[in-house]
Amino acid sequence: MKLDLHTHCGEATSLYTPTLAVVKDIVNAVQSRGLDGIAITEHYNRLYGYKVKEMVEQQLNSDVLIIPGQEIDKGHLHVVLLYLPGDLTFRFVAHPGYPPVQDLASELDDTIHGLEMNNPMHDDEIDRDLVQRIAADRDLILLRNSDAHFLSDIGRYYNDIDIDRLCERARR
Repeated sequence: MKLDLHTHCGEATSLYTPTLAVVKDIVNAVQSRGLDGIAITEHYNRLYGYKVKEMVEQQLNSDVLIIPGQEIDKGHLHVVLLYLPGDLTFRFVAHPGYPPVQDLASELDDTIHGLEMNNPMHDDEIDRDLVQRIAADRDLILLRNSDAHFLSDIGRYYNDIDIDRLCERARR
């Protein structure tokens, strides 16, 4: 599946309570990029993603997959939490390198399942060689996400990944 796992649709629409019209705009943005779905990862707000998911499933025939999530600060890191089926939570570090971290490897714990390797808002701050080494050493999934703060940016980067793979990793 083609999935952008890091988007801020509430911020992009300036509406933190989604309406059907806004949700249609989100779905249109997802479909126009040829994606199968997105994760909605507002800062410290998991409810927005759940509300959009519910509206897509109940009123828009599940036209696209919506994964509820949120972005939080965990120490010096920005961590995205994705709420998956079966009460599983997949966690990845968003834009490692922003904010700057002295020793990325020492900041990670066993609850992290992935690392963003590409993020158009922070590509210049991500040390891809370091991220790849850490991911290989810890068996983490490398991700490419848009970090979209505008609907037009959804899908600038995305992942070819299966939900089952995310769930499997979250079970570890």
